[in-house]
Amino acid sequence: MAQAPGAPGAAGAAGASSTAGAAGGVKADEAAKPEPPPKSAFAPVAQIPEEVELRLHPVEGALLVSTSNLTMLEGEQEAVAAAVGVLKEGKIEFPKRLHLPGWWVSVIGVHGRYPDQLDLIATGTTGRTGVAEHYALGAKGWVQRVSEAGQWFTGVASMGSSLVGLVGPTMIGPSRFVTLRGPRVGLTITPAPRKGECRGFDFEGASRYSETEVRPEAFGATRDGTALSYGLNCKGESALEVWKPGEKRSTIVPIPAPSDEQSADDVRTLILPGPGDGEAWIVDGGVLRYQGGEVKKIDPPAKGARVLTASAAPDGTLWALTDGALFARKGDAWEQAPLPDGVKARDVAVGSDGAVWVAAGGAILKHGGASEAAGAAPGTIQLQKGPPPKPKENRTLPRPGGPTCPQNLVVLYTFSKTAPDDYDFPLTRKALKGRTEFSPARFVVTRDMGQRFFAAFVPTWDLAKKLEERIKTDVQGSTPQIVCATPEVVRELKLDLKTGEVAKQGG
Repeated sequence: MAQAPGAPGAAGAAGASSTAGAAGGVKADEAAKPEPPPKSAFAPVAQIPEEVELRLHPVEGALLVSTSNLTMLEGEQEAVAAAVGVLKEGKIEFPKRLHLPGWWVSVIGVHGRYPDQLDLIATGTTGRTGVAEHYALGAKGWVQRVSEAGQWFTGVASMGSSLVGLVGPTMIGPSRFVTLRGPRVGLTITPAPRKGECRGFDFEGASRYSETEVRPEAFGATRDGTALSYGLNCKGESALEVWKPGEKRSTIVPIPAPSDEQSADDVRTLILPGPGDGEAWIVDGGVLRYQGGEVKKIDPPAKGARVLTASAAPDGTLWALTDGALFARKGDAWEQAPLPDGVKARDVAVGSDGAVWVAAGGAILKHGGASEAAGAAPGTIQLQKGPPPKPKENRTLPRPGGPTCPQNLVVLYTFSKTAPDDYDFPLTRKALKGRTEFSPARFVVTRDMGQRFFAAFVPTWDLAKKLEERIKTDVQGSTPQIVCATPEVVRELKLDLKTGEVAKQGG
């Protein structure tokens, strides 16, 4: 086993012991002292509240951060829940111009140059489904350019002089490219075959949905402009859709799943530029490397470790965050990057100048970069040791349901503010009367971020699709959605599907 520099080996320890008397006072317990932890290259540059979850967004000219908890962070009383902040002279500021409209907005990425040319993509929510949102920064604040319910941005990539996003469905429906800035990029998404297992969703009495062969979960590009969409095909297998530079049509590349474990809600799915011109990293709990038109699986940073998020440096080095630990992969090996005082990392992002930013221990840490800034004065920033605290109000939107989801939930109805607690959903019960095939479903009222929903836990993906389509067809104006989630249950509803009646609690 290789020795760390300066660590006493067996011979050194023996020598110290045999000369203890002659040296006149070297004690055995002093000779066996453990080595001090390795020195960290990261320096704290700003304090952040422990209870608030911040995401890091380095752009040209500044480090930006985003939060969905601005009222908690600043103690404001106005109706602002999400905002973008900027690091200025060792402090995170949230200018009014960077406040986002609406609640429950989760910023996915910010791109461009601060303070005059920024594009922001985010996922909002209607209470039932996600909303794909694109904002451009104007003189007075964010100007919304895209808002599409039932959709979400799977990623953004720079392709030539254009900034391009790929919008995918939160449940079922088409995917499409959105040119956020620059000349329109006209790429064609491969549709699902119209036969066999891949014919798409087709329900009795309902129109067929225009499905794509690969339902996107992440989108990005290599340094030479090869566009990549990672997701699942209609058989539930991992696949990669590839558009080579100058080509409008794609090819489909089957790939191994990055991780053997079921993806969790805290894992971000990403495609990041790799070291070479035509290379990319695919991150989804594990790591894949796209190189030479093929995809291969990469060993995890540590045995059994899940990669929760990652960021790529300009030279292609992959900085990966596992459960609190930070690793870098340059070449063919992982190397752990120690953090000050053993704090646990919560986010990592690398800027175009090579600066590596980390949110950890209630602070923002920095290493490297063309304009390396000095760390804060000793003692001015208190680092929190141990596990990171759980954010009090950190909202992550549920993942779309699917055949590999451990628990599919069909969201049937969103309570209005005036709906009574014992509302019994007469239109839904009427639609389900006589439909005993839905007996395996468990009908419940759930609560998420203070909002109540009528929903059904279903044991299979096929039953979830049938229930969603039944409600959509028979309950006028309804927009049920299938998500992969296990929210808090506040009430059980025992439905007699033969009669369409509900048994009251205690009855």
